[in-house]
Amino acid sequence: MPGLKTIVINILRRLDHFIDDLRFALVKVSGIGQNLPIKIATYRGFGRRDFLFLQGRVLVKKRLRNSPMNTVLQNLLNSYSRFESDEIPNAVLRVDVENHQFEIITDREGYFTLSTPLYPPLVLTSDEPWQKVNITLLKTPWTEELEIETSTTVMFPPEESRIGIISDLDDTIIETGVASLFKWRAFYNTLFKSIHRRKIFDEVPAFFRALRRGNDDQGFLPLFYLSNSPRNIYDMVTGYLKLHSMPKAPILLRDIGFPYKIHSRKDQGHKTESIIRILNMYPEKRFILIGDNAEKDPYIYHEIDQNYPGRIAAIFIRDVQKSRPLRRLEKFVAQEAIHKIQMFTSYRQLAKMCAEEHFLDWDYFQELCQSQHKWKLSLPVFPK
Repeated sequence: MPGLKTIVINILRRLDHFIDDLRFALVKVSGIGQNLPIKIATYRGFGRRDFLFLQGRVLVKKRLRNSPMNTVLQNLLNSYSRFESDEIPNAVLRVDVENHQFEIITDREGYFTLSTPLYPPLVLTSDEPWQKVNITLLKTPWTEELEIETSTTVMFPPEESRIGIISDLDDTIIETGVASLFKWRAFYNTLFKSIHRRKIFDEVPAFFRALRRGNDDQGFLPLFYLSNSPRNIYDMVTGYLKLHSMPKAPILLRDIGFPYKIHSRKDQGHKTESIIRILNMYPEKRFILIGDNAEKDPYIYHEIDQNYPGRIAAIFIRDVQKSRPLRRLEKFVAQEAIHKIQMFTSYRQLAKMCAEEHFLDWDYFQELCQSQHKWKLSLPVFPK
């Protein structure tokens, strides 16, 4: 017999679907859909010469005012617009990558996913790991002929690189406050703060730029940003990372909203599924996993290491310096006799640890730190 939580979620999901169906029917009957401004929200993809993974969403376009001088109210209104999204289901799109062409349809939440082999394989003549992919919206349930075009980029890392990097974002790179009571600080930072007022930890850009170059200038190591934050704030995350000169990489956020099915405890979470997808995409590479102990990163990473022996090169966990998470993790490490998990409190300390394991060049990291310091001094100071 289903529990109370299952019953409530099923009722809410059906109600959500009913409201969506009613809204779409009204839009179609009234003819409003013919004039709706439509946006194709694209997310950076990744793949190999013979495989492509790409996601995105089709939405009614809303205007956001992103300014360093935004007030708290303006930031809150932006957040409302992001989360109160008007998605477009059953929209038909065409994806063009080199000589390949695919047609895909959005789901109830307006999302599309293209996970497909590429045959014949792509001919990547350039050393540039990022390739342009064109996306065209062909029709929606209320418009038969459209030609709305956009593009995104897909990462095809060099086959000769043997190491990759997967890093958490919240409280690992971006100060979020996930470990605060009832996560109130995380909600405040997300809803009320603009990207210009969010804090980045010291020497983070220098560290990741040095790590992606590898030791002895290996060129390009594939990097992935991973977070349980919702896709609704994808534009905020990309803007924030760009503002702080972080290396360009796919950003894997999760879908929120009412689920289509009730997940059992055996089902894998977003982070686990994303890491497994990356490991399967690049079977010849070993990966460095970076996270924090505010929530479940150490336990997820350890389970991945156990289930995929030989694939995880190192696990580095930032100590958020909260006593309960630290004591819980120390007890777990001691009980499981785990040696691969290494703790750090600053990115200078982490850079030194990575240099000792020949993952990055220490001198290059130092040069980047000096450049980053000069850059930060030149930035305007915004009121808090």
